[in-house]
Amino acid sequence: MTMRYEVELQGCAPEPLMAYLKALGIFRLVSEQKDPSARAWWRNDCFYLSSELDRDGLVGFFLHEYRPTPIVSPWNGGGGFFATSSSKSKEAVRSISALESDRLKDYRQTIEAVQGLLSDAGIKAKPSKAEKALILAKCRSQLSDLAVLWLDAVYTLSAEDPKFMPLLGTGANDGNMDFTCNFMTNLVPALTGVDVGKSPSKRVCPDARRAGWLDISVLGEGDGQLVKGSVGQFNPGGIGGPNATVGFDGSSLLNPWDFVLMMEGTVLFAGAAARRLSAPSSSRAVFPFTVASSMAVSGAFDYGESSRAEFWAPLWEQPAILPELEQLMCEGRAQLGRRQVSNGTDFARAVVGLGTERGVDQFQRYGFLERYGRTYLATPLGRFQVRHDQKDREIARRANVLFDLNVWMDSLRRNVSGRNAPAGLGVALSQIEGAIFEFCRQGREEDLQNVLIVVGKAERWLSTSGLRKGNDKGRGVSPLNSLSWDWIRFADDKSPEFELARAMASIHHLKKDDKLKVGPIRENMDPVDTDRRTTTWKEDNTSFVWTAGDPLDNMLAVLERRCLEGRMQDLGNAPLASAYSARLIDIIEFLNGDIDLQRIANLALPLSFIRYWPRGDQESVRPISAPLELPVAYAVMKMTLLPKEFECQDFGEKRAIPMEPRMLSMLKAGRVKEAFGVAWRRLRASGLQPLSKEPGMPDGLANGRRLAAVLLFPLDKSAHCSLAERAVRKPQRTES
Repeated sequence: MTMRYEVELQGCAPEPLMAYLKALGIFRLVSEQKDPSARAWWRNDCFYLSSELDRDGLVGFFLHEYRPTPIVSPWNGGGGFFATSSSKSKEAVRSISALESDRLKDYRQTIEAVQGLLSDAGIKAKPSKAEKALILAKCRSQLSDLAVLWLDAVYTLSAEDPKFMPLLGTGANDGNMDFTCNFMTNLVPALTGVDVGKSPSKRVCPDARRAGWLDISVLGEGDGQLVKGSVGQFNPGGIGGPNATVGFDGSSLLNPWDFVLMMEGTVLFAGAAARRLSAPSSSRAVFPFTVASSMAVSGAFDYGESSRAEFWAPLWEQPAILPELEQLMCEGRAQLGRRQVSNGTDFARAVVGLGTERGVDQFQRYGFLERYGRTYLATPLGRFQVRHDQKDREIARRANVLFDLNVWMDSLRRNVSGRNAPAGLGVALSQIEGAIFEFCRQGREEDLQNVLIVVGKAERWLSTSGLRKGNDKGRGVSPLNSLSWDWIRFADDKSPEFELARAMASIHHLKKDDKLKVGPIRENMDPVDTDRRTTTWKEDNTSFVWTAGDPLDNMLAVLERRCLEGRMQDLGNAPLASAYSARLIDIIEFLNGDIDLQRIANLALPLSFIRYWPRGDQESVRPISAPLELPVAYAVMKMTLLPKEFECQDFGEKRAIPMEPRMLSMLKAGRVKEAFGVAWRRLRASGLQPLSKEPGMPDGLANGRRLAAVLLFPLDKSAHCSLAERAVRKPQRTES
């Protein structure tokens, strides 16, 4: 059996992007040209290669046997094939053509074929757009299979314009920098020791220096001297510029083998991109692991900046052979339901939902951002861990609720990409994407709550923006139509804030004789009309009373408005019927000031988007017991704001207790005792005997406002009995 060696390639790491692509290039070339059974994997941010080559053999293979892929870009003015090309690029092409080594036979033949097809087409100068499309098509049809493999990594043809892979800029170039020219410029000295344009007799790089470059590039060892050269977007740290080194300015330096092996690694991303062009997604998403940019979590850029795309570099820990990796790259896509993902946030959701190819353990996320002048740089945006355990499956189930946001968020993205998009929309969308990304990373209930909160904030911003009415073309952003009840299931962390927000948000509409009398609480918190299949903005919504002010004031305003509408519709009881109820223990904490009021308010609005709640009250199985800490004032007042007739077995037959909203204005003024007296007399008039004439709470603005606001939260039937125990006497039973 052939001896096999496991070599740690310390010169290859998940970041920068150059180091990642270099690892793929080494693996591809060794597998294709030396050992088809070679295997590779990532461990502790280092690349490992198992093959018949030991450390010295690996360096020797690249020095003496490696046959370069014919990497050319004749569609670019800087590709070196035109009279108008720069002298550097033309010299690079001439240098490759002049080398007689058998290792460059495919390269020379490809250059000759390109020169022939350009001559036949009569194209001698930098091609126009139409000529560029012609060259792209001719290259695919006339060049060798090995050259076409490179072409497949750069672009794919479609019925419209060609689609270029963002990993390689806009057709193997970025601005004035042509990647293929740089590849040839670095390849010649790496293979021969002779600089481009120099006579073979003027060898400037002896074998020892070339081997030293390889030691550093592949094994991460040695101290070979770097040379001046353009690194492009792939290594932001090596681009040079101010503060790049000692002194005021630094040159762009690189190891020639780094650039050569990196470009060889990009070839792995050739594959079946073309057949996915029909997918309803952005053109970027037709390339492996490439999607439109998202601001999620990165904090690296704003919507005002230019971003070409995101690339999610897969990392795997189990040894894989090249065909397995090629299959992964060829089919390197992610799904959300039936659609292909289109942006970074969706990609994170797909990873959580197990919508990616198996075998990937992590993704290193990159964004191609405009940074150095007008140059795009591959900026690392963090690492995303893929879990394959029970917790991951649970997070995947929770993540399904995010489908409710798809249509609405697509509408936000369409508007944020406009030329005159308001800055607030970009901020709102970035907060949503960041919250979704963090939920996908952690999967906790509180993370899903944070998604709800930023969605609610975005909705509130939209309700006051010009996008509510649309632009001159009639395009605007509609309110979020509805959320599913599953948000309640998966976001419930049993906290008092969530329990109270859920109870308030579940206050539903009231119909009588099939006519809507009072709308759901969402119409009090959001200027919308929900009395249709689709929720719409409502310009003259008198029910809408929620502002950006204090949560206590807003809760009280909602309660007053609902009571007013109830009286206008001749309703006897307060229109506070709900699907969920508050716990008395949480009511006590609210009155004591031990609750985060702002979080309740932030959660209540998005939870009110749930359109279809469980039918009927959620009956409590808790024993009926009146907490001693429950103030008498609250018990008496709440009994005058019940959503239906009072019914409790220990207190006799049903009793109609008409609502008593007059006390609310008194509470706002801090007159607790006076408000208590009004409620006390209402209970007496309803045939009940209050236990005390004292409210158990002193007057005061703080007490009054908090007591008024807490009356909004609905209670279940067992809590109604608890209120009665605290507020009124039980009727005496007549002995038979």
